[in-house]
Amino acid sequence: MQRSKFQQAISEALVNEYENSIPTYEEHRFSPQFQKKMKKLINRRKKPYYKIINTFGKRVACILLIIFIASSVTIMSVGALRKAFVGFWVSVLEEFSIIQSADIDNAPETIEDVYEITYDLSDYKYNLWFSDSTSRYTEYANGDIVIYFNQDVKSIYDRSYNTEDIKIEKITIKGHEAMCFCDNHNYITVIWDNGDYIISLGSNLGKNALIEIAESVQKAEP
Repeated sequence: MQRSKFQQAISEALVNEYENSIPTYEEHRFSPQFQKKMKKLINRRKKPYYKIINTFGKRVACILLIIFIASSVTIMSVGALRKAFVGFWVSVLEEFSIIQSADIDNAPETIEDVYEITYDLSDYKYNLWFSDSTSRYTEYANGDIVIYFNQDVKSIYDRSYNTEDIKIEKITIKGHEAMCFCDNHNYITVIWDNGDYIISLGSNLGKNALIEIAESVQKAEP
């Protein structure tokens, strides 16, 4: 009994001593740079190719694959793997390309202004299928015709597209240089930087019609 009381007294004394020895700190505030990096890492998990590179071993395998492609394809130099094109970095891989913004300075870190299509799509069913502080993904469907309209902040824009054997064309949308390409299934994609955000449209509607819709995109009324 006395031994038990002695152990309890020692335990309480040590607990008090340790509690008093722990220094107190003010609440830590992470820097904007750190928060930006963490936001990019979180958003990267949403990307369709994340499961391919989410472990060290997979990343090593991807790097080895890229090196193998660069060394085995004589018509493509190492420098051609990552190209600057109309305000974007285009990383060309064997079957797809990763497109990122090349100009993120002074751009909004969150969606402060929402953009919308003003072209008459009243015959289409509208669906806002994803929206957060950095991205908005919407869909318009009419039978077999589907139009995808996306708005992303520049700092997190990191998308993969099927560009195998596809020529990327430079066009102009509302005075901004844009890239346009059609995959092997006649699916047209148009992407441009409007100065603040990355806007993209994708559809099987046809190139001319999609460009006309892109020209109608403007800031939504408050």
